[in-house]
Order: sequence, then structure tokens, then C-alpha cells
Amino acid sequence: MSTTEEELESEEQAAAPDGDDATPPEDVPTEPGETGGAGGEPPTGPPLELGAGAGLPDPVRDRLLLPLLLPLAAMAAIALYVLNVSRVFLAGGDGAASVVTAVLVTLGILGGAAVISASPRLRSSTLTMTVAMLLVAVVSAGLITLGPSEDKGKGAGAAYKQPKGPPTATLEVDALPSLSFQSDEFTVPGGILEINYVDKGGSHTLVFEEQDFAGFQLAVPDGPKKGKVEIKEGEYTIYCSIPGHRAAGMEAKVVITPPPAG
Repeated sequence: MSTTEEELESEEQAAAPDGDDATPPEDVPTEPGETGGAGGEPPTGPPLELGAGAGLPDPVRDRLLLPLLLPLAAMAAIALYVLNVSRVFLAGGDGAASVVTAVLVTLGILGGAAVISASPRLRSSTLTMTVAMLLVAVVSAGLITLGPSEDKGKGAGAAYKQPKGPPTATLEVDALPSLSFQSDEFTVPGGILEINYVDKGGSHTLVFEEQDFAGFQLAVPDGPKKGKVEIKEGEYTIYCSIPGHRAAGMEAKVVITPPPAG
């Protein structure tokens, strides 16, 4: 075989594809961690360390603090809400202002509950901010109406000058916790009338509707519980001046008959 034929045969063998008798390539060693190690086994090594305290339960917080503090916080929030909303109602008096205030508060509560229920994916931070803003608004309203909601009649009795001399008749009026007097009509003779206001429960006042007795006031339990008026024959009205009490029925008629002769 000539040199030219040998060269051609060598080129044909080099260009031919690998067949069954082709020598397989030798295994190339891989670096640890690239293909999972020899034999396809997962790599072995020290486990990854978690961050300090990540995902670990706190038994003191979960079993002691939260069960104790959450109910206390809820009760404090409810008490704060009721106290300040009550001040708003008391400041409204017995007229339409109380009704309007009650309607607005009711609509606000229903509207807020509807918005929260319609937003199941509401973020906790947004919900917390909404509740905080509501509490701030309620507390602000309570502070603004603190003065008008208080009873201003405690010291009003000092403005009324009581008559001198012994009483000619005595009237006893019971202040009941059911926001009423023991009777809706009293009959006494005219003259110097001494009124005894008896505490049967709750905080109440006793005033006259007539301007002739402006400034006269009795109160329980703080007092004064006894006072005198010089009253003439006729019909008069007494009531409790605390907002809402008269509307609930705490008023009565006082019928004055002619004073006894001699």
C-alpha cells in the first residue's frame, strides 16, 4: 500500500462516526456539589443554620401574655368607647340632637363592619390603623362634649334663696333607680313647703319647671337632699334635670291646696 492510500484510509477512519466499537469516553470527575456527588446521591454536609429565633414559638408570649392581655385590651377599648359615646349622647340632651347622634353612630358602625367584611384580604396594618383612628375620633368627641354632658346643677341651689321660718308642710319624694318618682302626683297644702329627697338608687336631681323656683335644686346621692320653698295654691311640675331622665318618666305634678286656716 502506497503512502497516498495509507493517508486516505487514516482520514476516513478519523471522519467516521462512533460505532459500537467506539471507545467510550472516560468518566470525567466532577466537583463536589455540581451534580449531587457520585452515583446521583444528594450532597451531604452540615445543615443550613436558621436565623436567631426565626420560627421558634415563645411559650411565655403565646401561653401567658397574649391570653391575658388581649381580653384586657378588648375590655378597655369597649369601656373607652361606651364612656365617650355616652358623653356625646348626654351632651345632646332630650331633643333631636340625641336621635341624630345615635343614628350617625349606628350608621358608622354598620358601614365600617360592611367595609371590613367586604375586604377579606384587608391587611392587618390597615385594619389596625382604621381601628386606631376610630378610637381617636370617639375619644376626641367625648372630650369635646365633656363639659356639656356634665350636670351643671349641683351648685345651682345656692342661687335660690330659701324662705325663713319653719315649714308648714312636708313633701317626701323618692328617687327610684327605675328613673321615676314613687308617684306621678303629689298633693300638699300651700305655705312654706319642705321637700325631702330620698335616695333609692342612682344619681338624680329634683328641680321645678316653673321659673319662680329657678335655682332650686336637690340631688342624690351628693345632696343637698332637703330644701324649702314658699309655694302658693296651684299646680307645679318637678322633674329630674339629668339628660334623659325626664324623658324616661322622672317627673311628677305637685298640686298645692289652700293652706290650712289659722
